[in-house]
Amino acid sequence: MRQQKHFYTFVFAPSASSPFRKIVLKYNVIYAILALAFMGLVGVGAVLTRQAVLKSRFDRVQMENRKLRDENLEAKNNLDRLQGRLSMIEMTSRKLAEATGVAPSGEVSANVGSGGPSGTDMEHLEKATATLERQLGQIKEIVDRNQLKLSATPAGWPVRGYVTGGFGMRTDPFGDEPEVHSGLDIATTFGASVETTADGIVIFAGTFEGYGNVVAIDHGYGITTRYGHLSRIDVTVGQRLQRGMQIGAVGSTGRSTGPHCHYEVRLNERPVNPFKYLSPARS
Repeated sequence: MRQQKHFYTFVFAPSASSPFRKIVLKYNVIYAILALAFMGLVGVGAVLTRQAVLKSRFDRVQMENRKLRDENLEAKNNLDRLQGRLSMIEMTSRKLAEATGVAPSGEVSANVGSGGPSGTDMEHLEKATATLERQLGQIKEIVDRNQLKLSATPAGWPVRGYVTGGFGMRTDPFGDEPEVHSGLDIATTFGASVETTADGIVIFAGTFEGYGNVVAIDHGYGITTRYGHLSRIDVTVGQRLQRGMQIGAVGSTGRSTGPHCHYEVRLNERPVNPFKYLSPARS
């Protein structure tokens, strides 16, 4: 290649034996071609770069959409599970409310939406849950109180046997004079196990007047029980007891004509008929 005054001359030899060929181009034409080529390369690079950026954005949007779909599906599943659980808890709450006499607050889940989750659905669910929690709290408080009172209320028989002396007026077994009998006499074999009929605390365990060996238990709510004429005492003062625990054995100590357990129930220190607290007779 050699440069003349205003031209570029290009000489080509296609092969060793071929004649030379010469092309003469003005320098401004060469510059124009080079400029076009450069602009083309820049354009292609820009297009490729834009395509790469667009593809990256597209991939990112697709990933975000998949994530949103997964989150939406998970939220819907969670909402469905919560709705099902809320319905079950509400049904249980209603049964407990009926059993305890608590007035239910209505269908707390009635306004919870169905289908895909939304802000309104979650708001209703939160309100329903809060309402149900308050209601269950009230029911639990009542159930706990009732359970404590039920556990402290005498129930069942302290010993297996037969009633030989009822509550109220009777003839004195040691004479012919009438007397007030403050409990029940349950006759059975000597040494039979005597059990407490309710939860409570032992307030007396020893010998007392005509009772002989006696155990007295405070059950709360103004209720106490006494178990007299024992041959043996198995508990101590201050000991906490649960219904059915053995407190001693049948005997004939004190003012007694034979082996039996004198069972007494007192309400605010006044004797009441133990038959009110007994289940069907045991033998």
